[in-house]
Amino acid sequence: MTGLTLQPRPVPGPVPAWAFPAGTEGRVPAGPATLRCDLPGRRLAAVRLVLHAGAGREPAGRDGVATLAARALLEGTEPGGGTALTAAFERLGASLFATADLTALRVALDVPVTRLGPALELFSAVVRRPALDDADVRRLVRERLEEIAQEDADPGTRAMRELRAVMFPPDARASRPTGGDRTSVGALQGADVRAFYGSAVPAEATAVVAGDLSGVDADGALAEALTGWTGTGDPLPTADRVMPESAARIVVVDRPGSVQTYLGLGHGVPDRTHHDWPSLMVASHVLGGGLTSRLNAVLREEKGYTYGFRAGLLRMRHCGLFIAQGAVHTEVTADAVTDALNELRGILSRGIEADEHGSSVRALADRAPAEYETARAVAAELADASASGLGPGYPSAYLAAVRASTPDGVANAYRKHIDPEALTIVAVGDAAQIREPLEGLGYGPVTVTSRED
Repeated sequence: MTGLTLQPRPVPGPVPAWAFPAGTEGRVPAGPATLRCDLPGRRLAAVRLVLHAGAGREPAGRDGVATLAARALLEGTEPGGGTALTAAFERLGASLFATADLTALRVALDVPVTRLGPALELFSAVVRRPALDDADVRRLVRERLEEIAQEDADPGTRAMRELRAVMFPPDARASRPTGGDRTSVGALQGADVRAFYGSAVPAEATAVVAGDLSGVDADGALAEALTGWTGTGDPLPTADRVMPESAARIVVVDRPGSVQTYLGLGHGVPDRTHHDWPSLMVASHVLGGGLTSRLNAVLREEKGYTYGFRAGLLRMRHCGLFIAQGAVHTEVTADAVTDALNELRGILSRGIEADEHGSSVRALADRAPAEYETARAVAAELADASASGLGPGYPSAYLAAVRASTPDGVANAYRKHIDPEALTIVAVGDAAQIREPLEGLGYGPVTVTSRED
C-alpha cells in the first residue's frame, strides 16, 4: 500500500483592497441635492431621500409629529389610500418606506433598476402631494399609542429611554422619546402633521440613488420627479445642540417581580466629526462587540450572568453616546455592575492588546465589503452621512481611520473621552431586590423611578 499524499493546506491571502463606493454629486433644479452611486451588477436601485425634518426640529409640545408625518406619507395622496399605494408600488416590484429619527425624516424606495422611472413618478406624487388626512392621522395616533404601551413593557427599550432622559437635561429634545410620549402623541392632529411636513425645505434635502445605473438616466429621473418641489410652511425650529451630562449615578426603573435586570451604562462622547470617533468605535468593539469581547468574556463566559452584553456608540448629529447594555439575572445585578465597571476601567489600567485591536479592526473595517454589498446598504450609509452633515466622503474616511488606528491610540482616545467613574447606570428590574445591593456599591447616588412616558 502506498502512502497517502495530502495537498498543502490552503493559506489565506491578503484581504483585497476595497474602498467604499464613490458617488457623483449633483442637484435637482430648485430642489434637493443629489448623489448618484453606480454599483455594477446591483440590479435593485435604492433611493434614499433625507429631509432635515427630524424629531430634533419639532415645534414645542409636538413631540412625535415627525414620526407621524413619516408614517402618514405611506398613506399616499388620497385619504385612506395606503393599501392602494402599496399595491401600486408592488406592481412595479418596488417598496416604499419612511421613518423619522432625531436628525431627519427619511423616505426610502427600492425598485428594480429597469423600473426606476415609473417608480420615481409614484414617489414624486407621494412626497409632493401627500394627503396627510385627518382620519389617517387619527388612526396612526392610536397605533402609536399602542406601540408606546409595547415599548413600556420592553425592559431594553425602557432602559435606553431612561438613559437618555437622565443624561440629557429636560430642555434637550434628545431627553425625550423620539416618537413622542402618550401625552404629546395623543394631542396630535392632522393639521399638526401637515404643518410640520409642509415646513420641510426640499432644497436642504438630499436624494441618493444607488444601483447598476449603466444606461439609466438616474439624474434625469430624479430631476423629473423632484424639480420645483418647495415647502409651503413656516421654518421649523433649529435643532438644539444640548450635550449629555456625564456623572456617576444609578437609576432603578422599578419592574416588580422581574426575574432579570436590564442594565444600561452610558457616557457622552464627541460626534462623528471628531478625529477620535473611529478609535472610540474600536474601543467599544473591544469591550462589547462580540462574544469574545471583554464584557462577554467575564459576564457571559466566566460568570454566567447573562446571555450577552454588548457595547457601542449611539450616533447623533451633534454628539454621541457610549452605551454598554445587557440583561442579567436579578440576584447578581450588583455583581454584574461591579464586573462591568472593572472591564470598563480595564482599558485605563492595562490598555488594549494587539490581538484584540486587530480582531476589532477586522470586524469593523475588513467586513465592510460584505456589509455594503447591496445598493440598500450603500444608499442608507450615504444618506445618513448627508443627514449628519458629514459629506459623501465620510464612509471611506471612517473606514480608513479604523484601519489606521493603533492599540495605544485607541486606548488614549478612550481615556480622553470616557470616564468609568462618571457613568450613568440604568437598571430596569425589581427595585425591592436590587436597590440595596446597588447602593452598597458606593458608586453614586441611587434613585428609584417607575416613570412612564
